Amino acid sequence: MTVAEVLKLAVLYMGEPDLEKTTTLGGTETPSEQQTEKLNRLLTCVNDTVQTLALMYFPLKKEESVENPSGQVNFSNLTRKVCDIVKIIDKHGFDADFTSFPTYFETIKGKLRVIYNFIPEYVYNFTDSIEIAMDKVNLRLVALGVVSRYFLISGMYTDAQAWENMFERAILVAQGTRKSKTIKKRRWL
Repeated sequence: MTVAEVLKLAVLYMGEPDLEKTTTLGGTETPSEQQTEKLNRLLTCVNDTVQTLALMYFPLKKEESVENPSGQVNFSNLTRKVCDIVKIIDKHGFDADFTSFPTYFETIKGKLRVIYNFIPEYVYNFTDSIEIAMDKVNLRLVALGVVSRYFLISGMYTDAQAWENMFERAILVAQGTRKSKTIKKRRWL
């Protein structure tokens, strides 16, 4: 899913069809200065929404093998920005105890597998792909978050609240927290 795909749906929700026609989002018209400013603000909203979804609702997991000769592993040795460590597995496949600090974690020495949640990278271009939990998060959910943030930073608080409510409901649906209640079968005499 690219930034442009998200923004095409977001501008449709916002009632701004002129933005969809710009070359930035794959159209044929050159964006005006005002449209460029709106699109850049929307790009900021995409980053904010993706960060919120990844850090609060749908974590992005990564597993890496690391060599730990000293008992201490710097987070900078891992390929992604670490949000939190989920699990450390030793060379025999057993869970290892660890202690996290702001820039590193301490655990047993040797070869380890580190499973952690990471922070998605910021996107700077409209053609960039965004990092989200694709199994739970869809285009509509991201677009709802973008619209709610856009209205919020634009000072349209009533609209922002309405779209935020839709965003939160969509998160609940994506999380699968809506469970149907069933009544057990009973025998009546």
